[in-house]
Formats: sequence, C-alpha cells, structure tokens
Amino acid sequence: MNESVATDTLEPSDSGIQRPAFGRLVAHALGNVLLGIALGIGIYYLATDAVSWLQQKSLRDSMDSLGAIASPAPDRLLPGPAESPFDFEGWESEDAAYWHALERGGVFGRLLIERMELDVVVVKGHQRDVLKSGPGWVDYTDYPGPTGNCGVSGHRTTYGAPFGRLDELEVGDTIDLYSPFRRYRYEVTTKFRVTPDRVDVLDHTEEPLLTLTACDPPYSARLRLIVQAKLIEARRLEDAGQE
Repeated sequence: MNESVATDTLEPSDSGIQRPAFGRLVAHALGNVLLGIALGIGIYYLATDAVSWLQQKSLRDSMDSLGAIASPAPDRLLPGPAESPFDFEGWESEDAAYWHALERGGVFGRLLIERMELDVVVVKGHQRDVLKSGPGWVDYTDYPGPTGNCGVSGHRTTYGAPFGRLDELEVGDTIDLYSPFRRYRYEVTTKFRVTPDRVDVLDHTEEPLLTLTACDPPYSARLRLIVQAKLIEARRLEDAGQE
C-alpha cells in the first residue's frame, strides 16, 4: 500500500511525527469562521423577518375595528363628487383627526402596490424601533390629503424588507394608501436617488404627493432611493371608520 503523503500538507514535528502544515490549519480555521459568519447573518435576517411578521399580524388583527381598511376592495368605494375624483368632505374631522390622535406605532394605513406585490400595514412614525413593524409615516411630513407631501419610509432588507422591490416601480404605476375612511390612489411620476442629507425631498408641497424612501443600494445606507407619486383619486370607503 502506498502510504506517501503530499509534502505540502504535512510537516515534521520535533518528535519526527508528521502533522498538517500550518497554512492548511489556517485555511481550515478561516473557512470555519466565514461559515459561522454566514450562518449568523442568515439567522439574523430570519429573526428580523419573524419579528416583522408577528408585528404585522398583530397590526392586521387590530384593523378589524377600523372598518373597510381591514379588507380593502373596489366594491367598498363610494361614488365621489361627479365633478371631481377627490372626496375630501369631512377630511379634517375624519382622517386628519384619526392620524393626529394616533399613538406612535399605531396603524396609520394600509399600502397596496401591485407592481411590487405588496400589501402591508403602515405605522405612524419612522424611528428605528417603529420600522421593525413595517413601513412608517415620516412624522414631520404631511398627512395624505388635499395638499402636502406625505412621506413613508421602509426597509429594503431585514424586517420583512417591505420596500425590497421599491426600485421596480415605474412611472405610471399606481399606489393605493388606505386610511380608515378613504382610499388614496397615487400615480408614480419620478424615481431617483439622493444622499441622506437631502431631506428636502420630503418638504411640504401644494400638490398632494406621496414620497416613498428607502436605503440604497440594498445592504447599504450610502444613498436614499426616492419614489414620488401624485394623488389622482381620493374615494371614501363604505362603512368608513366603523366596526
């Protein structure tokens, strides 16, 4: 039997017994370290997704008391004014009052984006702990309504990555944001990237806008991906705000 061993894998010890070369030991150890890191990252992402899933489930359960928002559908939309696609009658005492009284982390609305196959609960607030539950309304921006720039921020990775496919949106795509009282339909008008200091993209506007923001590229906070959309319709919901 040939018992010869390649000389680059074994080296003699002081006792004359051959042992694995130092380089091979280092490579093996490094491989184990990298494997451990990869497993750790995978477990971390799975854990954050689980946290987000549980939070979203709890939020959806709480929507049962908010009427049509719990199961939005076209047949729940009431006819609006014949001369306008926007029905803002009672907006101040309904939507604006609801959002103003809402606690941080509460159900701000429901976001449906067909292009992204997204149906997610939006929460009030954009702080790091709040965004673990889902996309969050940026609390220094305007409410959805007859005027103003409504900002919503979300994760592209971790915690369910609700905005993971935000870059797939194209000009002309529609975005539906439901409050307990209305469906706000927006149409994408522009998509661009800015540095994190460009908070002016969330400044107040006279034209009613929706601005979605997320870190870019994925796994980096070097830039912000911005998608802006204009309001094209606001329709009241059947059984608005009722159990």
